Amino acid sequence: QCNKCGGIWFDKDELVSMKPDEVYSLETNFNTNIDCNLLICPKDHTALKLLKDPLIPKDVLIYYCENCFGMWVPFQSLKNYKNYQKEKIESKRHKRESEFKEESKLPKDLEQKIDQLLSKDLEKDELEDIEIKLSKLVSTVLLILRILSFFIKR
Repeated sequence: QCNKCGGIWFDKDELVSMKPDEVYSLETNFNTNIDCNLLICPKDHTALKLLKDPLIPKDVLIYYCENCFGMWVPFQSLKNYKNYQKEKIESKRHKRESEFKEESKLPKDLEQKIDQLLSKDLEKDELEDIEIKLSKLVSTVLLILRILSFFIKR
């Protein structure tokens, strides 16, 4: 990390492997008005090029070396990039959670029937009838599973 501007050099794949919250553990005692913009690779002295990628926000500047694939990132750009990554991760997590909730919901009519059954005071005969039907269902499912496992083993 540059002690003048706070920019950081990343060797190949280090930028990608850095977790979004790790940016807050970096040194921040530097003059934010200075912009060193290291334009030469510190490893092989190749001129760095600006990374142009439609998936990277426009306020993020990342310079890369064509030889060693290292990257120079000004500190503010790094913060912006990691915040962007964090938002993307949270957005995907939220989307997956909402999709799971939608998939796990029972159809309305089935939910209503279950509610009706639970709210009723069932008589003893009705309870026994339900228990018999459930035990037959479980037995049938177990039989089907045994048959399927026989075919899978072959």
